[in-house]
Amino acid sequence: MRRLAFLAFLVLFVSAGAAAAQIRSVRTDGPRPFGVLLGDVLKLTTTVDVDAPFRLDRSTLPQPGPLTYSLELRSIDVTEQAAPGGGTRYLITTEYQTFYSALETGEQTIPGYTVAVSDGSRRAEAQAGKWTYLTSPLRPIQGQAGDSDQRLRPDVRPTIPAVGPARDRMIAALALAALLLVALAWSRAWPPFHRRRARPFAAAAREVARLVRRGEEGRREALLRLHRAFDAAWGKRMLGEDIGAFLRDRPAFASRADDIRTFFAASRRAFFGRDRADVLAPDALSRFARDLARAERGA
Repeated sequence: MRRLAFLAFLVLFVSAGAAAAQIRSVRTDGPRPFGVLLGDVLKLTTTVDVDAPFRLDRSTLPQPGPLTYSLELRSIDVTEQAAPGGGTRYLITTEYQTFYSALETGEQTIPGYTVAVSDGSRRAEAQAGKWTYLTSPLRPIQGQAGDSDQRLRPDVRPTIPAVGPARDRMIAALALAALLLVALAWSRAWPPFHRRRARPFAAAAREVARLVRRGEEGRREALLRLHRAFDAAWGKRMLGEDIGAFLRDRPAFASRADDIRTFFAASRRAFFGRDRADVLAPDALSRFARDLARAERGA
């Protein structure tokens, strides 16, 4: 009889040792276990190290939902990684929310749950996830009788920031922007600087772009407008025979010498030739006027 009892004890001891070897360690970590108020969310992490080839049986883990009248499991998440020394480490992250309205500081407990592992034929279980914490009541600070007014602090006087420096910087920036805009308008011969005598081609380019849209007569007027611009740029009346002298006096237009000769030849045919339809195309005429205006700015 004693021998049978000893054998039964030996079998139980070996089984317990095997189960302990299959689940190496279980540890639960959480936030500070005190000062928990009504509505606080508590996040716990349970670390479970198991031997190979055992795997976690996730069906034994708790499901999100109310656990007690004042405690709710909001979510549970399991991640898996290699454990130090071999095997598998499971990180079980649980998130609870407490709805316990404490009248005074007291200890509360998050109930544990069963962690089970299995290799298909063998199974081992352990308890995990239990955690205790101290709740704090939502109560006002109680002072002595008659000193309630002393605990009231005066209102903080609003401070008005100084806007003078920022205003001065803004005015200076606007003034600089206006000066730069005026300089750009002068450089580009924009209104009100578009009528100055120093930039006749800039003014002519705008009129040519408008005139060429009026058909054949408009293009003839555009030719005349460009002739007047050449006269103003040279300071005297300019004919086709004067192109060489014009380019010597105004070298900024030397790069457009071939286009200028083409223009005067086309203008001669348009005004004095038999085929008056032989006029530069509208796009070519507008482009020629813009090229002259750019060369004029370079001068």
